[in-house]
Amino acid sequence: MSAIAGAEVRSLTFDHTRLDLETAPGADIGEALDFLGTHLAAAPHDAAARPAEALATLRIAAAASDRHVPPSGTPWEDIYVRKSASDFFTIPARRAQALGREYLECTKTGTRFAFDRAARTIDVLIGPGGAMDLVELIRDLVLKDQENAGAAVLHATAAYRDGSAVLITGAKGAGKSTILLELVEKFGYQIMSGDKTVLHEQADGSVLASGWPDYPHLGYGTIAKYAGLKEIAGIADGYEPAPGHAFSPVGKFAVDPVRFRERFPSAPRGTRVPVSAIIHPAIGPGDRTVLEPCPPAPDALAASLDANVESAFDGANAGWHHYLTDGRAAQADRRSRITAALATVPAWLLTGPGDLADDNFPLSVAEATVA
Repeated sequence: MSAIAGAEVRSLTFDHTRLDLETAPGADIGEALDFLGTHLAAAPHDAAARPAEALATLRIAAAASDRHVPPSGTPWEDIYVRKSASDFFTIPARRAQALGREYLECTKTGTRFAFDRAARTIDVLIGPGGAMDLVELIRDLVLKDQENAGAAVLHATAAYRDGSAVLITGAKGAGKSTILLELVEKFGYQIMSGDKTVLHEQADGSVLASGWPDYPHLGYGTIAKYAGLKEIAGIADGYEPAPGHAFSPVGKFAVDPVRFRERFPSAPRGTRVPVSAIIHPAIGPGDRTVLEPCPPAPDALAASLDANVESAFDGANAGWHHYLTDGRAAQADRRSRITAALATVPAWLLTGPGDLADDNFPLSVAEATVA
């Protein structure tokens, strides 16, 4: 029985992680579910089919109530749910704790969360324009639960074709998104993940990769390469990037995710596949793009992958709520085995402007997913 009268009850799942959503009549979470639905599955809750307890039950109200605010006089502290170089992705908030609950208000939108760890509930009130606040909460909960269960989260885009994935991994500005879209546009791949790839160790020691829902955030040098993408990103004709920004993480643009998916095909939801190749890009100005095989040095390649493993538990603003305890230490060996296994996958170093074509994209990579 739902705690909210007349609520629609759904389960949202990603691999083994499940959140239950109780949505009150009049509360609209369609925008958030559309965004997350590329990778998370939503279905009517079935207690018989899902007897295990959910990670949390999100009780999404249509109107404010005492559940969403602490007692009068409770002190607040200013925090960030997310802080980015882009104002679009920055979510300032304030937080308070009282009576065993943690309260949070997103100050741009008025969205409110009230966390109750003991009851395994999170009360939610979405403010105007606050769909992405709910998305941020759900992504944070799911990723942290995945990590606590032993998944490794790699800072990597992923392209899917013919039953396997090519990962493109590196630091911000290395060219991950550019190479992903080159594979999709020119070589028949589909977008599997645009920023993070979740990696799971299987019982036999193999590794499977899953994509992750992220808002497209692209530099001008990438956007300008593909027909129609400037219009989708809202870039006016005649725009010129600041010097050095065409191949820089500075000055990126948030791109409408719905129109982006219409422009570039995506892998089916729930795709979990082995990795056939890994590309380490370092794009920048140059006359030609060069893709060279990395030397077969598993220890060095594993160290490079370890450097690009990231965590929802890390970072200055990672502790914006305390619903979940960091349990990664118990799974450190599993994550090491994941990167060690990936270090045996054929790897390539890419330099130059990042334009792929038949004459510079080796068949051993292009056909890796066909073998």
